[in-house]
Amino acid sequence: MKIARLASALIPVLALACLALSCGSNSVSNSGTNRQLQSITITQTASGQQFEFVATGNFSSSPTTVTPIPVLWSVQLLAPPPPQYALTTQPHVFDCGLTGLTSGGPVPIVAYAPSDPKAPLSGSWTKMISASTTITCP
Repeated sequence: MKIARLASALIPVLALACLALSCGSNSVSNSGTNRQLQSITITQTASGQQFEFVATGNFSSSPTTVTPIPVLWSVQLLAPPPPQYALTTQPHVFDCGLTGLTSGGPVPIVAYAPSDPKAPLSGSWTKMISASTTITCP
């Protein structure tokens, strides 16, 4: 009889403990999956007629800023963006000295990246973030 009473008293305590543990572990595991790329910042440096661009990602949770992030670089606005992508963390280099690349006006440089930081380095877009800047060749 005492064993039955003890068991009936322990069952709610064990159920409550399991519930508390599952809620705690669930929130920890979900915190990493909800991290999303929110915006991209493009930084440029120039050396003569050559410009180098690096993409920095701004994310919804820690680490909130990452440099460089993998992006698809374009020397023009792609509307719509290509259905497939191949990302790189390498800086994008644009050389104004190469003939036929510029018409004397501003040149748009665009970086595209998936919003999911765990996306593979190549594939097809689900949700994409972009940023652009322009340069004018000397």
